[in-house]
Amino acid sequence: MMEDTSLMELLQSKDYGKILSVYQKQPLNAIAVAADSLRQGEIYNVAIALYQYLLEQKEDAKFYYGIGQCYGKLYNYERSLLYLDKAFNLEKDRTEGANYYAYILERNFLMDRAYEWYQKALNKGYENDLWTLSHYAYFLEKYNKKVEAKQTYEDVLDRNSAYTWAVKRYAIFLLKENEPEQSMKLMQEALDKHPNNPFVKLNYLEYLIIREMTDEYEEYLHNIRYEKSPLPFQVLIDLFDYFFRYLLNDNSEILKVKAYEEKAKQLPDSIHRDFDELDEMLIAKNGDMTEWKRLIQFLVK
Repeated sequence: MMEDTSLMELLQSKDYGKILSVYQKQPLNAIAVAADSLRQGEIYNVAIALYQYLLEQKEDAKFYYGIGQCYGKLYNYERSLLYLDKAFNLEKDRTEGANYYAYILERNFLMDRAYEWYQKALNKGYENDLWTLSHYAYFLEKYNKKVEAKQTYEDVLDRNSAYTWAVKRYAIFLLKENEPEQSMKLMQEALDKHPNNPFVKLNYLEYLIIREMTDEYEEYLHNIRYEKSPLPFQVLIDLFDYFFRYLLNDNSEILKVKAYEEKAKQLPDSIHRDFDELDEMLIAKNGDMTEWKRLIQFLVK
């Protein structure tokens, strides 16, 4: 049997194939540590295999939570909820991860239960967590609590103006509230304040797609310095551009798809983000959602 440290060495060297071939020979505590490390390192598919094995040996709320979060990060929200329900039912007083449980309940359209768990999370240690607050703002928007949503978005951005997901979500909220000028101003101010942040740039590019501002999109894409950008940024630009040029127009281009797939395979870690507005645009145009979802899966490991 290998020593426990050897499994950790495989993690450090990112030899995930080897991990899958040897982990069952390890003590359960070593497997659990490895599964948690993989999940935190965004290597979700490998982590799932380890958590599944652990659950076959014994029921544990930590394992149910771990595998549930992995499925959520892989956009499999229904299966995520199955495991998270078990985690929180098995450990009735559990509060760790209450924020993510609320998010998954929301993604499964269980809005009243989601509201209950967001409240629990905010009362049990997550009241200053920007991920929780920004997702709570988006939830409130969908839960038709628009005043509270606006206040929460502004609270998040007062705390951290560079919290890029909240910037994008608040700008789209303002757009839906018939405040297009304020919406655009928010996006442009983010660019001015954080000119070197690649994800501020990426969000602006996506925003131009959402607003169907074709000329502005082409000009901004031309000036975005794609080749000098980090790999995750390039992959997402490729995905957005394919969506914009081909999927929205009910077209395809095999060579561009293959190039995107090859580049995405080089990603060292997963990328998880929401594509809600792009989903809605494609559905409205009766586009190829199956292909769109397939392309998104290349972002996760």
